[in-house]
Amino acid sequence: MDTLNIKDIRSLIEKTNGVCLSIYVPTFVAGKEVEQNHIRYKNLVRKAEEKLHEHGLRPADVENFMKPVKAFVDDGLYWKYQSHGLAVFRSQNDFYSYRLPLEFNELTVVSDRFHVKPLLPLFNSDGQFYLLAFSKGKIRLMRGSKYGASEVELSGVPKSLAESLKFDVYQKELQYITGTPRHGGKRDAIFFGGGTNEPNVKNELLRYFQQMDKGIREYFKDSKAPLVLAGVDYLIPIYREANKYPHLIDRHVSGNPDDLLPQQLHEKAWELVTPIFFEEQAKVLERFKQLHGSNSKLVSMEPSEIVPAAFAKRIDVLFVANDVQIWGKFNSQSHQAEIHEAQQEGDEDLLDFAAVHTLIKSGTVYPLPLKKMPRQKTAAAIFRY
Repeated sequence: MDTLNIKDIRSLIEKTNGVCLSIYVPTFVAGKEVEQNHIRYKNLVRKAEEKLHEHGLRPADVENFMKPVKAFVDDGLYWKYQSHGLAVFRSQNDFYSYRLPLEFNELTVVSDRFHVKPLLPLFNSDGQFYLLAFSKGKIRLMRGSKYGASEVELSGVPKSLAESLKFDVYQKELQYITGTPRHGGKRDAIFFGGGTNEPNVKNELLRYFQQMDKGIREYFKDSKAPLVLAGVDYLIPIYREANKYPHLIDRHVSGNPDDLLPQQLHEKAWELVTPIFFEEQAKVLERFKQLHGSNSKLVSMEPSEIVPAAFAKRIDVLFVANDVQIWGKFNSQSHQAEIHEAQQEGDEDLLDFAAVHTLIKSGTVYPLPLKKMPRQKTAAAIFRY
């Protein structure tokens, strides 16, 4: 699975030189359905070519433009190793593809900038969490959503306690504190604080976890996603002492994570973060309803008001329909949004515009299906002022 952060999104939306193509494909991870992945993609590629022709590109230009997009269409091995969704972006000078833990609706958009609204669940509380599974000999950082979790390839992070501390003696100490039987018989439970060597071992574990934490936080960047720990109970409080990531949750997956498959780890972690996601979103929805009920000027469900407010950094929270588009143009000089019934040349999805500008200007975005939006409107915003 590939990774995306806020800086990547900002980079995508800033690339506005000429025609920009965005393709979203739902993909299967396993089973016979995997064979459908490349067929779906082929169909969307065909639609993309048609839209590029409609956009005014000549056949030779379309063919050249689509070369990197079509390069892996028939690569059977590529399509066997997918996450739950594939996002592909192509402009005249750039090409990006991301395999992500999101179930996309099939979508092809040709516009003057990349269409990124389907990616936004990765950056709010309904889309993503991190799972840090660690033992004395192994570390795994996984990035997940409700659809699944995949391991993030780590660099610059100690892979084990032995690698971090460089002394074999600590392996022996770890065996001691975890209660490994030295003379056979039943395993004993041993805790820090009672023996001569135990405080030293705890200090070295703390140092190790501090190194881990520093390296792993580089992968979080601007993320606000919850972090779940998975590990044996005596290690968890030591890691919490070392942790500086502000979104570490209170509960953890207990036990040796080396004994669990990625799917099992995901299921246990998702069970812990689901209540957090629903509680946060429910609170914000209730806040919107109260403000709307009091006719407050701090809320709006009118795209013509919401789009300029997003550009002006006025939006604190935005609910936006992720399964519809509103086509039009925004004039940054007059701060006016022009809305069209159907897409015209040079148009962009104004819901996408509002969501992106809210997100990169430190607001919170909740993409929802239209049927779950407040009053089934396409957008609903809470303003800062």
